[in-house]
Amino acid sequence: MLKVTAYERPTSLEAALIALEQDNSILVGGGTRLSAATGGEAVVAVDLQAAGIGGVRPSGDDAALIGATTTLEGIATSVVLPDAVREAARRELPSSLRTLSTLGGCIARGEFESELLATLLVHKATVRLEARSGTSVIPLAELLSEPAQLAGRIIASLEIELGGRVAAERVARMPADRAIVAAVARRDKQGTVVVAFSGVAGVPVLAGDPEKLEPPADFRGSTEYRKAMARILDARAREALR
Repeated sequence: MLKVTAYERPTSLEAALIALEQDNSILVGGGTRLSAATGGEAVVAVDLQAAGIGGVRPSGDDAALIGATTTLEGIATSVVLPDAVREAARRELPSSLRTLSTLGGCIARGEFESELLATLLVHKATVRLEARSGTSVIPLAELLSEPAQLAGRIIASLEIELGGRVAAERVARMPADRAIVAAVARRDKQGTVVVAFSGVAGVPVLAGDPEKLEPPADFRGSTEYRKAMARILDARAREALR
């Protein structure tokens, strides 16, 4: 378990970036992951809850902006966000943790079975990263595949495209369980269909052909099982959009 030797709660994003420059500093959103961390090194915890990067609001006519410290429960109950995003947030964690866990933490963690991240991917999500050197905006898919880009940066917000139709298909041991494999398909306003998967790669991914996937195996499903499910769920989700 990490040994937290100092705690800071900056009241602005700029102050948080300064605090992050300290040796062995770590960012804390909802704090739901710290207890599971390994290693005995001493760290400085930089709590982002007061940094002013939470909340959900419209962004232009056809987009929504979600602050990084917005909790999963805040996403699940937002009237601004699409039903598919709200439902995926509900499925991400039990209710006792949704009130604590944050969007930024979910992105940084990049769990391969996250149906929420897959749902954000089909909504053309982009992530705003803040550093002392400036601001950068990158696609969520790129950040998930190259998490080293987070070094020295803070996830400030995520923007998604609104509109279109979404269909999600999943397979799990029980209906309330986290999906072993999920396929989320979206047809945008121009008629283009994109599909994202969770449970079929090291992180949730956009994929045009599930046959090209090589899912990691674990106790919940072999590579062959996950690949077969991806193929079936992909077809079901696409059919639901017709």
